[in-house]
Amino acid sequence: MSVGWISARGPPNTIFPDMPLAEFLQTTATINTGNSGGSVFNMAGEVIGIVSQNISKSGGSDGLGFIVTINSARTLLVPRKVFWGALQGILLTGRLAKVFNVPAPAGFLVKTVAQGSAAWNIGLQGGDGTVTIAGKEIPVGGDIILSVQDIPVVSEENIEKIRNQPADAAPGTPFKMSVLRAGKVIELTGTTQ
Repeated sequence: MSVGWISARGPPNTIFPDMPLAEFLQTTATINTGNSGGSVFNMAGEVIGIVSQNISKSGGSDGLGFIVTINSARTLLVPRKVFWGALQGILLTGRLAKVFNVPAPAGFLVKTVAQGSAAWNIGLQGGDGTVTIAGKEIPVGGDIILSVQDIPVVSEENIEKIRNQPADAAPGTPFKMSVLRAGKVIELTGTTQ
């Protein structure tokens, strides 16, 4: 257990582009690899957030620590089980799309998939490493989502449509996803939760 102060608040769409719906709190508490998913408490013993990640140049516990607020967790995970909320990754456009041989104008490169989520259940695969391109750390080895329900992943606007579609559907509604995996386009199918 560590103790820390809340040093900043990042509303949705301000901290991590690959997690646009979440509100983050920056903390001075020490965050190490493996802490993600742990509870963060206030002095009254109430859960105020969930450990998300640490941004560090060295890869150690030094750097900036971030937690997802409990309000974001409730909104994203409890009532709606947002499909896209279970994913972390990066939108590939322009040169990056060409580097990754995306057979479309753009795609969403999956870094991680939350275990037990709808994305996990249909077999979507996250990355197994990272590379640095133009000073930016990019996940590699994961699926690249090309479309969901025939909506192409070409912009943040379309990702928002994709994000809302399965969330608004009744549980058990079938959906399909086109992904690029190991150089081949395949289709994954499943049902909403």
